[in-house]
Amino acid sequence: MTESGRQLPVSRRAFIATGTATAATALAGCVGGNGSGSDVLRVSTWSGTNTAVFKNVIKPKYEEETGNTLEVVGNWSGIVPKIRQSPADDPPFDVTVGGSRINYRGNQDDLWEPVRYDNLDNSDQIKDRLMQPQAAETAAPVAYGVHAYVYNKDATTWTPETWSDIVSDEASNVTLASGFWLKNLMMAAVIDDSEPLAQEVYDRENADGLFDIIRDAPTVSFYEGAQDLWTKLEQGIANVGHYFLAYGLAKAASSEVLNIGVTVPPETTGYTDYYHVVRGSGKRETAEAFLDFLISPELQTAYAEEFTLGMANAETEYPEQAQERLPTTNDELSTVGFRDFAKVAEYSSDLNEQYQQLVQNN
Repeated sequence: MTESGRQLPVSRRAFIATGTATAATALAGCVGGNGSGSDVLRVSTWSGTNTAVFKNVIKPKYEEETGNTLEVVGNWSGIVPKIRQSPADDPPFDVTVGGSRINYRGNQDDLWEPVRYDNLDNSDQIKDRLMQPQAAETAAPVAYGVHAYVYNKDATTWTPETWSDIVSDEASNVTLASGFWLKNLMMAAVIDDSEPLAQEVYDRENADGLFDIIRDAPTVSFYEGAQDLWTKLEQGIANVGHYFLAYGLAKAASSEVLNIGVTVPPETTGYTDYYHVVRGSGKRETAEAFLDFLISPELQTAYAEEFTLGMANAETEYPEQAQERLPTTNDELSTVGFRDFAKVAEYSSDLNEQYQQLVQNN
């Protein structure tokens, strides 16, 4: 299924189409219980742009080249509860996305069939940095993103560059996410810089100091979801926010109202999109073959052309915008601290409660 040794034709899209077809010919022979290529595979991915990429790019390629049907479901929440509440032999998905927190919680209830990397021909091309977190033991890393500043270029009086800038005397009118505490405490850990790449967050004794850093930021509001973020920037309630690079760039490209700036600090934090094989579907081999298809350099290149995410496969070809904005090589990922929820799970509830109190008292 790999395409090592191929020469790149004049058109990259022609390369993707040709290379993926060759890879999927082999895939079609190994999917499904009888190799007939007649399975229906239910895949849950994140909502929004990710769902669009799966439906418009990945689904047609997979279906044309295997004869299977790919059902794509967009989910931002409830993935683990939906599986947990389903019959053990009839889960709602065969494959599902998840960050390190979803991975950990699913592991607690044995909801995943651990990915057998020996069955993934392309797994030896996955960047080593993405294989280090505990989540990679049971799920395959497919893509990753980094956190960035997003700001109203027409309204802000300061230009954010490093995360330390958010607590500088110059900073003002900041909005932070009201949800997951770990994302913002990791930003604070980068600012603290007493340990490499946000490692402070994995020691419970450091939490109070990290919360103090967040309190020092000139936070005028906490936003609930993307639309609330853009509304706050548009209405002047806030001028600068902490957000995701890929989604920030997508909004900047599509907005006719906001003049959005997006800056990735030289040292930042990030997240990995892992894909799990769900227990009980009876399609473990089909699901693993799909994961191998998904992490092939051809599919990863097609994915990267549509959305400014980093890809797990080291042989991915990136468009210019991604090359300029993203750390794309394994060496460059040394500047990114990736979330590893398993390391904070023991005290997660306490810190979430503390963070929610901070949000409510703002």
